[in-house]
Amino acid sequence: MSCKTAAAEAMTRRFVVGVATALYTAMAGGIGSARADPLRLRGDALLQTQGSGSPTGLVVLQGQDTKQPWVSAEGLVWAGATPSATGDVLVLAVHLREPHGYAELQAGRFVLATGAVHPVQIDGARAVARAPWGSTVETFGGVPVVPRFGARSYDWLAGGRIAETVADVGTIGFSYVQRREGGEVSNEEIGADAAFAPVKWFDLGGFAAYDVSDPGIAEARASAAAKVDDWRFELFASQLSPGRLLPATSLFSVLGDFPSQTVGGTVRWRAAPRLDLLASGAGQDLAGGLGGNGWLRATLRLDDRGQGSLGLELRRTDVPGAQWSGARGIASLPLGGGFRYSEEIEIVVPDHPDGRGTAWPWGLSALSWRSRDGWDVAAAVEASSTPLHRYEGDALVRLSRTLGEP
Repeated sequence: MSCKTAAAEAMTRRFVVGVATALYTAMAGGIGSARADPLRLRGDALLQTQGSGSPTGLVVLQGQDTKQPWVSAEGLVWAGATPSATGDVLVLAVHLREPHGYAELQAGRFVLATGAVHPVQIDGARAVARAPWGSTVETFGGVPVVPRFGARSYDWLAGGRIAETVADVGTIGFSYVQRREGGEVSNEEIGADAAFAPVKWFDLGGFAAYDVSDPGIAEARASAAAKVDDWRFELFASQLSPGRLLPATSLFSVLGDFPSQTVGGTVRWRAAPRLDLLASGAGQDLAGGLGGNGWLRATLRLDDRGQGSLGLELRRTDVPGAQWSGARGIASLPLGGGFRYSEEIEIVVPDHPDGRGTAWPWGLSALSWRSRDGWDVAAAVEASSTPLHRYEGDALVRLSRTLGEP
């Protein structure tokens, strides 16, 4: 290992350790006054198995002084039970807020997402100042995260955003971010975002990011929505770049979320006090080929508060390289005594199986229990059959404990 590499890794470790110390100090400051100012602490531990692979774990810690909520902290650590016992810190940050909302500061390891800036995980800081008349100034900077405290010599990003409230009906913001790798500019973007609600029944918004280093629109989205009685109508358009898509979590999105230009609309109708019907359709231009997708969804709430619900969704995707139809069923049922059960089932039928199976099912079952003294236990089992794997199963267990009253 070179001197520069060792120094960079040492600096990263010192940074994270420093943030951890600050996190403990900030939260411990309230412990001494816990008799009058309760400190709320929450810890979550998750364990997951994936097929025949090694199990992995996730530990989440959160803390907040409920009497003095201007300071909070959170930590999220991932651990893999492999022969080398790998692990990594995903989030470790302290968040300070001015009681009147005029300023806030976030420092540590966190996911930065603001305005037209694409979400990125960094070790750094973000500061926001807000004026009483509606102006906002934001600045941020740090080092992009590398797994397991990898060396990052001369890799960093910095930028900011300014925003202004317009006649109390909307906001307009402008952002800038520059990212460097090895000391050289690797990405530079300017962006704009806006949101307006001139009347209660109509709103519109959107954002666009322009790549300065490689001229062109990196990502753009716009939408307009109107509400009339029990109906809501929305028109939307977007342009997505392949490098800017976020990881998907559903089988539907894995199979149907492609970089493309999209134009479409959505209609929502509250057919009954507890029944919502939604329909959406869009046309897509994908890699020079035209296509589209659409879906219908019905959601029935089983109580006035929406704690229990049943849902059914039908979906169709027809774009170059992906033609399939699918159905999804969702159920969320409170069982009493602090127990809750949920179930999701998806079935995808491809137009051209090509020997990969005539149907691809996916299912998730989960059971949770919450006690009155702060314990929260949940377990889930997932199973699927996809074009890549004839069978795949996962299990996830979560254990949480909340200390102090919310």
